[in-house]
This record gives sequence, structure tokens and C-alpha cells, in this order.
Amino acid sequence: MADVIMKHSKAVIALWLVVLVCALPFGIKSGDVLEYDMNSMSGSSTEASDGQAIIDEHFSNSIDLSEILVISYSSSEELAAAQAIFVEFQNLMDDKYGAKTTVSNYGTYSKGDPNVEGILMIAIANNEGESWDIAHETDNIRDLVKEAKSNASAAYPEAAGLTTYVTGNDAITYDTENSSMEDVSKVDPLSILLIFVLLGLFFYAVVTAVVPPAVVGMAYGIALAAVYAIGCLMGVYYITQTLILVSMLGAGCDYAIFIITRYRDERKKGLSHEDALKTAIMWGGEAVFTSGISVIIGFAALALCDFAMVRTMGIILAIGIAIALVAALTFIPSLLNLVKDKIFWPSNIESYKRVEDKVQNGGKLGVHGHLSKGSKRYFAWLSRNTHKHSKLIAIALVVLCIPGLYIFAESEDSADMISVMPDSESVDGLDLIMTQTDGGTIMPTYIVLEMNESIATVGSLPYGGMSIPYVIWNEHGLDPATMTGAVPAVMRMTNDIDAKYEIVGSISGLNSWQIMYMTVESALGTTDPSTINHVLYEQMPSAVKGYVGMILAIASGQAPTHIDPTAFDASWNSYVVSGYPLTVANIIDGILNVGTGILSDDGQYVSVMVITTDKPMSADTMDFLAELRSDLHDGDESYDSVYNRIWSASYVAGSSASIDDMSKDIEDQFSMIRIVVAILLIVLLFFILGSYLTPIRSIITILLSVFLTVALTHVVFEGLMDTPVLFLIPIVLFVVLLGLGMDYEIFMTTKIRENKIKGMNNDEAIDNAIKEAGPVISLCALLMGGTFLTLVLANSSMLKELGFALGMGILIDGLLMVGYVSPALMHLMGDWSWKGPGFLTRRHGLNPDGSNMAVPAACGAAPADAERIGGEMPVRAVPATPEEVAKYKQECYSEVAVRQDRIAALNAEVKTLTDNKRIGRLDEEGEKELEAKRSELKAEKESLREFQRKSREDLRSGKGQ
Repeated sequence: MADVIMKHSKAVIALWLVVLVCALPFGIKSGDVLEYDMNSMSGSSTEASDGQAIIDEHFSNSIDLSEILVISYSSSEELAAAQAIFVEFQNLMDDKYGAKTTVSNYGTYSKGDPNVEGILMIAIANNEGESWDIAHETDNIRDLVKEAKSNASAAYPEAAGLTTYVTGNDAITYDTENSSMEDVSKVDPLSILLIFVLLGLFFYAVVTAVVPPAVVGMAYGIALAAVYAIGCLMGVYYITQTLILVSMLGAGCDYAIFIITRYRDERKKGLSHEDALKTAIMWGGEAVFTSGISVIIGFAALALCDFAMVRTMGIILAIGIAIALVAALTFIPSLLNLVKDKIFWPSNIESYKRVEDKVQNGGKLGVHGHLSKGSKRYFAWLSRNTHKHSKLIAIALVVLCIPGLYIFAESEDSADMISVMPDSESVDGLDLIMTQTDGGTIMPTYIVLEMNESIATVGSLPYGGMSIPYVIWNEHGLDPATMTGAVPAVMRMTNDIDAKYEIVGSISGLNSWQIMYMTVESALGTTDPSTINHVLYEQMPSAVKGYVGMILAIASGQAPTHIDPTAFDASWNSYVVSGYPLTVANIIDGILNVGTGILSDDGQYVSVMVITTDKPMSADTMDFLAELRSDLHDGDESYDSVYNRIWSASYVAGSSASIDDMSKDIEDQFSMIRIVVAILLIVLLFFILGSYLTPIRSIITILLSVFLTVALTHVVFEGLMDTPVLFLIPIVLFVVLLGLGMDYEIFMTTKIRENKIKGMNNDEAIDNAIKEAGPVISLCALLMGGTFLTLVLANSSMLKELGFALGMGILIDGLLMVGYVSPALMHLMGDWSWKGPGFLTRRHGLNPDGSNMAVPAACGAAPADAERIGGEMPVRAVPATPEEVAKYKQECYSEVAVRQDRIAALNAEVKTLTDNKRIGRLDEEGEKELEAKRSELKAEKESLREFQRKSREDLRSGKGQ
């Protein structure tokens, strides 16, 4: 790979730019496919989704609360002004949208006297369905509200000062979309600035600070095209676009930095540009590739979830990381090959060496020197103390994890999506509704009943430009003689539920004017129609009270505009359906059941609307849903069993039920996904590292990071901010941290293994890795963790929680676990960290027991400039004192590293020439070169083996043994 990139650097860069240009037109449109309503992205068949499908298909008159105008009033005069605003607003909406919308009075609501204080709710129905997007008309509708207030204030001066909100599901969707765009515009520049500052301080270079985020930006532009393509097929939840950016910025910059840093370090050691770049690609590239694959595995596991929201999130995040990984492995080395050391402008390799020399030998230090000196001191201290106090660190980890695990186990996650919505007019309107009426008014729960047979004939008749529904019950719906059938059965069920649960504010099921009439007649002990009708009229919900009064007035022969609650129950003699004369009861039953969306158009389904006193999706509401479902479905005493002759199936639906189903199903599926991710990562690390125990140890330390982070998130948001932690947070945290957090484990572990391969013993390999890889790992952790933490500035509590959890998780894993815990545990494990099957360990120069194939402890070394190929080994004095042994070992490490790099480079050259020979591209000169390279490689390997043998003999005969 190194040879290909170095030979075709310009072509690699050109190819990336061509792909970017082709992707940009689609990436620009990625925002068009984003979804902002979680309910629309279930993608899985659940009880709630099945019930909602029935409502969507069979109920044409269900109440549409997609957009609601809420007007607050505090006096009878202000109520009159609010009603005047409604009239003006209705006229303005008719003028602008015509038949596309229907504006209707949804009634006045108050927890006190509605004539003194409360809210007037006005429903704005979208008559075009999904063919017209009313959500994006929200700003225009709000402008019409302002105009209506201005018009109404001419006759009602109080109108100008009334508080109004346009809310509802579509308005919330619109406000969430705008808030998301604001969050992106605020978070993105801050993330990039943070990256630029950290990279600038680390490299003390402007160009190096710009290159990684710029390359990731290119990769992000390509990834947006994937967002658009996937969104056209299945929809993408809006937070995915934000998460993919910060994930790619964090991970992509990590990968780029690791390769650039490795190149710089090799150049500082004196290697040529070509050799330094090859080494960076070979050793750094292997670590980056392994890290990237682990992240992709973590994200791709989300695709196993049935729910479209989670599935598309996983697919897109995996694709984004894959693009960033390939860019780091190809574009960055190609750029390095072309610009060489200029990538460190205004610094250069010589200036880096001068700073290090001043740090080691004394001299005047600048900003870069002080940072370098502080870094070296800290990581030298860290290497000593993780070695010296490894047992104490392990004990401290256990002590720290006990309260964390307890909080993790005892804390409950929330499904309350309302509490994490961004601040907006629609959320303020929702809060106002919940303060003046029952919390579930705007998002009711529905009990959908599938009847064994149709229970009524449903129709409508024209009157005064209106279409008035009617219902004629059949024997399955209502038998007047025995008062049996679906209507009384549903009425009994709704009365039972209303009486059993305090959280039920109101419940609207099937209603029969005839049954209600007989009930009131019996309760009052009178047969006077005027008295009975008056009581029934007063019991009507405000949303239909006016229509019922109008029907009563028409039935008594009065003018339709005059509402007289004393009107008597008479036949609607002008209309006959199938030989049956319609009565006022048929018409009122049509209003009460069909007009409010309780009875389906074919009489086959019933939708009972339950409005809870607590807000939707709260913990109490979710507990109520669980009990309600048990009442409906579980056991011989359940409603499904008792009334199995009336209905064949029942469903609990609505926004709260959908989120409840989603949260439970996702959690159930993630029990399996967690295991799959852990196993896949263990298998990956097993083959990459060739070790039995190190992959398991890595997974355990990251899992502890997850537990600690979840506990900390609960403490901060629930304990300090009184905000529930959304159920998605621990799930996403587990997958993301197991992927992204594994980066730092792999960076550190592969560096330790590299040191082992080059001849160091286990403790020396760990200490050296902390000193050399520790600074770049800490930088990457600060970079990625800080990038995620910028999300706490978002308006959405969901993004705040995600940003905090992911950011703190990365910092805990990268700085605490990888910095302290993992090295301490590996010191304690010794060579057990590297024990593995021989076919894997020998590939890396290790024995199956974890010891070096090179030298047991260290090796003597010939001078670096000695002739190594086929020459004689220079005679060296046998090490006798501890100081000589230490010096002997250090010389060995340097020499073995040089020899092994040389062998690796020769292997690559031989492979390239062999491939060319196989496809017929090698001429006679090439054949000679191939044979020469093979001989050189063989001699180099034999020389290295002899070198190692002689070193072992020297150590055995001296005090080093």
C-alpha cells in the first residue's frame, strides 16, 4: 500500500477531488430527506404502529391536531377578543389556503372557570394529507395569526395583547428542524476552532492544524451524498446529520493526526522522507486501520435494529467513518508525499529537533518548548507510576466503579421526548396547553378495537353547506330492547378505565344518545324531554357542544342558528335511510362517534381516545400504558377475553404508546446487539494482536467507561439539571464508545506490541509506548471528546445529553482508562498480555507464550552505520555491569528496529516486483533486480538471526542474565 500511494500520490488526490465534486450536488440536498418526528421512523411492526395504521386507513374524521393555534385569556373580555381572533384567522386562512386547510374551534379549556381564565384552542387541519407539507407553512401561519390579532383589535382592543402560540406535531417538527440548523451553525464552527487550536498547539504549525479538519470536511461532503441516497429510501432522523459530522471530525482527525505524528517522529529520528513515510503507513496505518474497523463494527451493529431511526443512524455513521478512514489512509499519505516536511510550516523537522534538544539539555524555551517539556514530564511520570503503582490503580478502579455500577443499575432511562425538545414557540404552546388542561390533550392515547362485525351503518347528509354524519346502529352495535351490543360494552369498558385510573382526565368512547337519555332519565326520575336534554347538552364536550345544540334546535323546528338546550327528541322526518327515518339520536350519535373519529367509516373499528392528566411520555403516563395494556390483553379477566364476542383484537396506540414500544423494543434488541458488537471486536483484536487476553481486557475497560459515563450523565442531568436521561443515550453511548473509544486502546496496544516485536520486554514496551504514543492519544481524546462536548451548547436537550455522554465517555476512556488503567493492568498481566496461538504470534515476532522471538530480554547491537548485509559482526565487550547491560539493551532496540524496518521495506519491494512478474510487466533488468532483492532479503534475515543469537550469548555470559 505504501508503494502504491507513494507512486501515485497525485492520482489519489485527484480521484478524491473528482469524487467530492460528483457528490456535492447530492450532499447539498441531504437536508431535504431528514425526518424530525421519531414516530414516523418506527420501521417495526408494534402494537402502537398497527393501531395507528388502522386509524390512518379507516378513520377519515379523526381529529387533526397537526397544527393548533392556542390563545390564552384571563377575563371574559379577553375570551371575546380571542373568539374574534379566531374568526379573523379563519377568514385569512381560507383566503390563503382555501380547501387545503380547515380551521375549526376546538373549544375553550381551563382548570378553573373557562369563562374567566383559560385557553381557546383552534385546530388547523391539513386536508391534503402527505401530498402537502403544512409544517413548512408554520411561519406563514404565524404571520396570519399576527394579522388576525391586528384586525380583531379594531373592535376588541384586548386582542392585540393576547398571547398566542402555533403548536402541534407539525409545528414542533418545523421548530425542531430550525433549531437543528441553528445548532449545526453554532456547533460546527466551535468544533473546528477547537480542533485548530489543539492541533496548532501540538504541532506548533498552521498547515498541520488545517489539514486534518480540511480532509475530514472533504470526506464529510462525500458522506452527505450517502445521507441523501439513504434518506431517499428510508428517511434519516435529524440528529444523525449532526452526529455524523462530530463523529467524522473526531475520528477522522484522530486517524490523520496519528499518521502525521508517526511520520514526524520518524523524521526526527533521522529517517529519510521516503523511509519515514513508509514506516508511518506501515505501523501507523495498521493501527489506524484496526481502529477504523472497530468503529465501523460498532456503528454498523446499529443496523441490526428493526427501527428505521436507529438503523439508518448506524448505517450512515458507519459509512461516514469508513470514508474518513480511507481518506486518512490514502489522501493524508499522498499529501505528505507531495508536500513533505512543508506540512509542518512554519515549523520544520530541524526546529522540532532543536526544541527537543533544549528540553533535554537546557536552553531558552518558547511556548512550544514549554508545552513539549510539560508533556514529556507528565508522560514520564505516568509511565513510572502506572508501573510502580499498578496494583493500587487496579484497586482504585474497582473502588471507583462500585458507585458507578450502582447508579448505572438503579437509574431509569426516560422515554419523555417532550422534555428533550428544543425551546421554541411550539413547545411553549404545548406547555401552556398542559397548564390549562389535561397534559395529554394534544397527544392522546388511543384504544383501537377491531370489531368481529360491522356495528353500524355510517353516512352523512348535506345541510346548510355542511356534511352532517349519522349512525344507525345494527343489532351488533346496540339492541334497544336488551341494551346489549358493542356500544354498551365499550361504554362499560371506558367507564371502568375512567374510574380505575386517577391519571385519566377524560376518555371518549362509543356513545349513544338513547342510552345516555335513559340513564339521565332514570337518575333524575323524570320523563320531561326538556329537562333531560338540558342535562345531556351540558354534559357535551366543548368541541361538539355547539353542533349537538344545533341539531336539537333543528329537531324542535327552530332556526338552525338558535341553540335551545330544551329542544325535545324528535324524528328527522326529511331523511329516510333504507326505509329507516333518521332521528335526532342518529344525527347526534354521528356527531359524537363519527365526527370525533371514534367510529370508523365502515363501522368495523372503534378508536377510544384517552386523555391523561399528566403530560405525554412522562414516567406516570408510561406506567399507565403498561397497566392499560395488561387490562386489555392479559389473562381471562382481560377486556379482550371478556368481550371476545364483541371485538377480535385491541391495540393501544398514540405518540406515547409508539415511543413506549420503540424504547422497549430497541432495548430488547440491543441486548443482542451489545453481545454481537463485543464478540466481533474481540475477534477482530484477536486476529490483529494475536492475543487471547488483551482483546477481552480492552473490552472490559471500555465497558467500565460506559458504566461510569452513564452514571455521570444521570447525576448531572437528573440530579443537577432535573432533566430525564433519554433511553437512547446509554444505547448510543455503548455502541459509539465501544467503537470510537477502542481507537485509543488500539493505538496504545499496537504501539506496545510494536515495541515487543522490536525486542523490548513487556514492562519496557509499555513504558516506552506511554512516552511515545501517550501524547498523541491524549491529544486525540481531547480533540474528539471536546468535539462531542460542543453539543452541550445545542438547544435540544437530546443533543446536550448525547454530547455530554459521548464527550465525557471519550475523555474517561482516552485519558483515564488508556492513560492509567490499561497500562497498569498490562504491567500486572506481564507476558500473559501477548499469549496466543503460534500461527498469529509468530507473524509478529513473538512466541506463543508472549516472549520475543528476537531476544529474551534485550540484544546487543552493532553500530548503526556498520555493514550489515553479509558482513562480519563487530566484536563488542561482554556487558558486565548493570550500566553496561542497560546501555547494551538500548543499543539493541535501535538496531533491531532499523533491521526490521529494512526487512519490511525489502519485503514490500520483492512483493511489488513479484506481482509485476506474474502479470508479465517485468523485463530482463527487472528479473535481475528481483533476484538481487530476494538475495538481499535472505541475507538480511540471516544476519538478523545471527545478530540475535550473538546478543543472547553475550547476555548469558555477562551479568545481564
